[in-house]
Amino acid sequence: MPLTCEPLHASPQLDLSWVRANGSAHFARHTHDEYVLGANLCGHEQIWLDGRELEVPPGQVTLYNPLAIQASEFAEGGVEYISLHLSTQAMSQVIGDNNLRSTSQPPSFEQGILHHPALFSALLELAQAPDDQREQALLLVLAQLLEQPSKSPAEHSVAIANSLALMRAHLDLRLELDQLAQAAGLSKYHFVRCFKKATGLAPLQYHMQLRLIEARRRLRIGRHPRDVALDLGFYDQSHFITAYRRVHGVTPQCYAATRMNSR
Repeated sequence: MPLTCEPLHASPQLDLSWVRANGSAHFARHTHDEYVLGANLCGHEQIWLDGRELEVPPGQVTLYNPLAIQASEFAEGGVEYISLHLSTQAMSQVIGDNNLRSTSQPPSFEQGILHHPALFSALLELAQAPDDQREQALLLVLAQLLEQPSKSPAEHSVAIANSLALMRAHLDLRLELDQLAQAAGLSKYHFVRCFKKATGLAPLQYHMQLRLIEARRRLRIGRHPRDVALDLGFYDQSHFITAYRRVHGVTPQCYAATRMNSR
């Protein structure tokens, strides 16, 4: 198998897995609506982020903010890493409950490759923690993460923001480029150019990413893959399976089954 994903814990706020990937596995450019952290245990991963190609050696942490566009490939010898997907709601709750920051918005961190031994160790301890100690281990991860410097989120133009709002309002169908450009108030040429520069993906690909993010959220809370596909406008099941596997590394059926077993 090019990629295997062993679920360690799954809930609406948290998805923790132990991942093994060989050189034939890769993730094309994609995004998530959560914070994504990885602790590289062995092997080398090549990532694309913010227009840069970076190599992740063992012992390093990768950090992606919500909706960051990312991609990755794996060395021939294989890679093994811990993957943590953490919702913005969980982050905001910890910050609010403990009066850690003055802003009501979830923080945006300096992302990429981090040489942070304490955060790496905290992620490893979280992966190995028994059920009755997982909350404590997660808080230790968050304590290390919140020490990271934050940055101001990139500002999208009003035109891009309007098109994004239309995308989020219509996750159940495939929008046309004409509709998105009209919402942005730009010609199709200028819209595609500005959108790709602002986000790293072309508009239609970005909308597909948002639909797949919503599919993953629904699968995580126990919805059947067939119902998720239909509700989100994937009338061709094979198209849904292919698109989902390209972004998440497994089929929606496999993801749903492993999360049910984890629960």
